[in-house]
Amino acid sequence: MIAQRIFAPISKLFLDQPLAHKGLIAIAVPLICFLIALASVFLADRESRQAENYVRVTLAIQSDILELHALLAEAASGVRGFLLTGNEAFLAPFNKASAELPGVLAGMRPRIRDSEQLARLDAMEPLVNQKLKGLSALRDAGGQFGQAARDDIRKTLVENKALLDTLRTKIDEMRAREDFLLAVRTGEADAIRDRSQWITLFGALFGLLGGVSAIMLMSNGIVRRVASLQKAAYKLASGQELGSIPAARDEVGELAKALQEASHLLKAREDALRESEERFRLLVDGVHDYGIFGLDEAGHVVSWNVGAERITGYGAQEAIGTHFSKFYPENTRQTHPAQELAQAVAFGRVEDEGWRIRKDGDPFWANVVVTALKDEHGNSRGFSKITRDMTDRKKAEEALQAARREAERASQAKSEFLSRMSHELRTPLNSILGFGQILEMDTEDPDAQLSVKQILTAGRHLLSLIDEVLDIARIEAGRMELSLDTIDVGGLLAEAMALARPLAEARNIDLHLDDRQLGQIFTAADRRRLLQVLLNLLSNAIKFNRPGGEVRIVGRIDGPQMLTIDICDTGSGISSDGVGRLFQPFERLGKDRNATEGTGLGLALSRHLMEAMGGGLELVETSPQGTRFSVRLPIGIDNGALEDVPPMQVTALGASDNKLANVLCIEDNPQSLSLIENVMTRHFGCDVMPAMLGELGLALAMQHRPDLILLDLDLPDMSGLDVLQRLRSDAKTRAIPVIVISADATEASRQKALAAEATTYLTKPLDLRLFMKTVEDIACN
Repeated sequence: MIAQRIFAPISKLFLDQPLAHKGLIAIAVPLICFLIALASVFLADRESRQAENYVRVTLAIQSDILELHALLAEAASGVRGFLLTGNEAFLAPFNKASAELPGVLAGMRPRIRDSEQLARLDAMEPLVNQKLKGLSALRDAGGQFGQAARDDIRKTLVENKALLDTLRTKIDEMRAREDFLLAVRTGEADAIRDRSQWITLFGALFGLLGGVSAIMLMSNGIVRRVASLQKAAYKLASGQELGSIPAARDEVGELAKALQEASHLLKAREDALRESEERFRLLVDGVHDYGIFGLDEAGHVVSWNVGAERITGYGAQEAIGTHFSKFYPENTRQTHPAQELAQAVAFGRVEDEGWRIRKDGDPFWANVVVTALKDEHGNSRGFSKITRDMTDRKKAEEALQAARREAERASQAKSEFLSRMSHELRTPLNSILGFGQILEMDTEDPDAQLSVKQILTAGRHLLSLIDEVLDIARIEAGRMELSLDTIDVGGLLAEAMALARPLAEARNIDLHLDDRQLGQIFTAADRRRLLQVLLNLLSNAIKFNRPGGEVRIVGRIDGPQMLTIDICDTGSGISSDGVGRLFQPFERLGKDRNATEGTGLGLALSRHLMEAMGGGLELVETSPQGTRFSVRLPIGIDNGALEDVPPMQVTALGASDNKLANVLCIEDNPQSLSLIENVMTRHFGCDVMPAMLGELGLALAMQHRPDLILLDLDLPDMSGLDVLQRLRSDAKTRAIPVIVISADATEASRQKALAAEATTYLTKPLDLRLFMKTVEDIACN
């Protein structure tokens, strides 16, 4: 009972300690007991060794006393032998004693710990020295003779004898004292040795007791409780709720508390999981827009929601257990479902759209997502499939595609209309301007020349109007064709100035170019279109300027990637009402102020062209003192392949050198054919063979092999491109130069003709000077 009362608080205190402290205590208790026992044995052993050392010291002192006595006795005997015989060999013991006695006395002093012995040693040391002096005196008197000498020797011998007796008495006292001390110290050593044995025994028992105590503490405090926790863990793993576990404040107790909390938490989570699964089931069943159902590994339906029932028409009783391929059309039922499952296994997820079949046989367009389900170990657990009815969207897409196709057809019709309108408008203009140019060259009467000039001016204005209308239509249709190239901005500005200078001089307007800020800089643009924009702006600045006014072109860098060209005039400016209508097609803001001709398309077309080339055109400022427009262009990089393109110069032609004898003209328009015959006959003096059909032209080309063929693209029986291809495919006509003359001024038609190996491409209405220059160049080559 007493032991239990003592041990119970200790055990409770030990249980509440952390595991680190428990381990430290379990290790420290036997270790401390062992150290105590070891220290006890060490102390006992040290005392035993000390006692034994005292015994050894006593024996050493006794040995020194005996040696002291022996040396003195041998020294006295030797001196007496020397006195009797006179032989110095008897002095060897004396000499040895004289040399060793001081060392013996010096060695004895540190060994002696007893005060009585030290006192005796202090008394003996002068007597030993005196004895050695007496023996030394006898030795010195040994060589003298006479009665006086003998009396001195006798006296000395008597004194030495008395001194030696005293020394012997002292030595005997020391020997007796050392014998006593030896007996005492030997007894003490025996007692210490016996005590050491008992201490060692008790130390071993104490260490054993400490080890047993540590084992009991570990067993009660850790091992049994860990075993109890193991059983609790097994229960927890099997899903059983844990009972009460004794509480403690150490880690094992905290672990037991955590296990109990985990048991409660798992129970709560199981309840929450059941509730979540029920909510999820209700959620899935409540989704009406999506069909959500599960499949096993073979593809059989294992779960079915209300949305799937709404989409397919099958109830859960009808669907569960059947293979999901029943929802596919007959033509894909055998292959498509298996492919979807295989792709889901390979990639984890597959999405597809296609036709599916409802219960009543009606098709519907479905978006399907099949996902492979796997457990935490990567094992297959079947598939989930989500189906959405996309029939309405499919119908909307089909309607949109139909509308797109209709829009594309309308766009194609518009393009064909533009091409036809270009051809139909340019063809009569070809005759008007062509014969007008012939009249201009033939007429010498000044009044007649003025009339012809008016005809040509009006015709060219009409041609410009046609070109601008077609350009606006192309831009709005997204079919504007641009040929972007790297252009030297300074060279292009100089060319624009040169072309606009005659108009400025006619109106007494000064032109100034300031491109110092630009230096040698390049831009990426369509050269012809950019020149068209600059000329339009310069023309407006000149036409709407005051008499004797000024037009300035200033080039400047506007940021790291853009450059700006300012066109400034000194006109009367633009009204606030006119600014809002400035870039609208067919708006001529100057028509109320003067009779300046124009179409109202120039600025609108120019802005569209600049935006198509990645730049811009804007009105920066206007006032009664003048107006400033700015053209913005992206800065380009010189590609090393730029060539200066000089303005077209048409020189006056002299008489024909008549190298062309026979020319074939394939043209269906009589007026255009008559114009060409007139020019070729009068200027080149050659025969012109007319052909208004493509097949006829091919036959004439094969038969006569003309020196030159003039070909229109729009023929009644076949395309002019087909005629050109057949000419180039035949060895007889392959080398004949072919000039295409067409009313189709689009870049695409020009490129097609050149790709078909046309020698050159000219557009109607013909510029007769350019036409004659082209024919002359071909004739010379």
